[in-house]
Amino acid sequence: MLMLLQGLLQGCNDIAARRSRKLLRSTIPEKQYLPGQPRIRLHDDGQRHDAVNVGDNSSNELLNYLRKSHETKELDNLLPFMRYIFVQTPSFRHIMPLHHQKAHARSIIVNESPELHLVWYYERIFVKPIPAYFYSAAFWEYLDNADQKVYRAAVGFMRSYWFLIQYPIDFDEACNIHKLIPPKPDGKLPTYEEFCDFIEPFKRIGDAFVCRRYHYGELRLTRINRTAFLFKGRLAYFHIYPQWGSFLAHILAPVITVFAVCSVVLNSMQVSLAALAMGVGPDFQVSGWPSFIGVSLYFPIAVIVLIALVIVAAGFGVMKQGDPDAGEKSHGMVW
Repeated sequence: MLMLLQGLLQGCNDIAARRSRKLLRSTIPEKQYLPGQPRIRLHDDGQRHDAVNVGDNSSNELLNYLRKSHETKELDNLLPFMRYIFVQTPSFRHIMPLHHQKAHARSIIVNESPELHLVWYYERIFVKPIPAYFYSAAFWEYLDNADQKVYRAAVGFMRSYWFLIQYPIDFDEACNIHKLIPPKPDGKLPTYEEFCDFIEPFKRIGDAFVCRRYHYGELRLTRINRTAFLFKGRLAYFHIYPQWGSFLAHILAPVITVFAVCSVVLNSMQVSLAALAMGVGPDFQVSGWPSFIGVSLYFPIAVIVLIALVIVAAGFGVMKQGDPDAGEKSHGMVW
């Protein structure tokens, strides 16, 4: 894949190798920091540029920063449990273009957290911008060698942009309004043609080469919060409004649903038992209501059977491998 990125990915860094580990350093002596992030040094100021001590503090700082900026450990751990709340998580193809988000009344919230990238909540969706150092071919080579987990997360992240920016209007909005696309090393923004050349190799990446989170597309925050609550014992995955009132308002909906279903089942059983008691009594023929009593006896049973069938169908949906067309859908179960 690295060979395919050589067009726009003009390396501004080179690699110093020692054994099986590589070091990243800048070709410009006075800019020994991660491109676009001067807070993160490539090596200590007191070190020689050709130093090969890969265990130094700067190397650890760089890798720690990259892990924090790109790994999605929390989502990777939660996603296997999403199927147990009876919803189908959309495939990685289910990412609407940037301009089409407005058709769903969503505003774009730029956020650097990788755990929130393409997570949506009612009228907002979070999008992580592309970092400037992704333009460096040397950086991708370094990352591939240094940490495969971060590398897979970064590749999956870039694949999501193939679907997020599909038209010139998406590109213009990403560059000029939301600042999602960084300038090139020369300080100029890439053209739409250059960006297409840059992003095109990522569309051919399969799920086997990206982390679990990027096996999927846009994710609904309410579902993730509910999964975190049920299976991880956390109040929420992410609090939009970190207040008890907001939390209780969302958690009461499924509780009331379960309560209503149980009430219907119990009331149906009570009606059936009452109708059965009347039917076998001495006044069954005298009362003149045999048809009504018969309906009262069997209709509640039919309701219970129907509820059971819905639960069984939901169970089969959980065991299902997934809908191959899920990535083309822009809707899902409302919960």
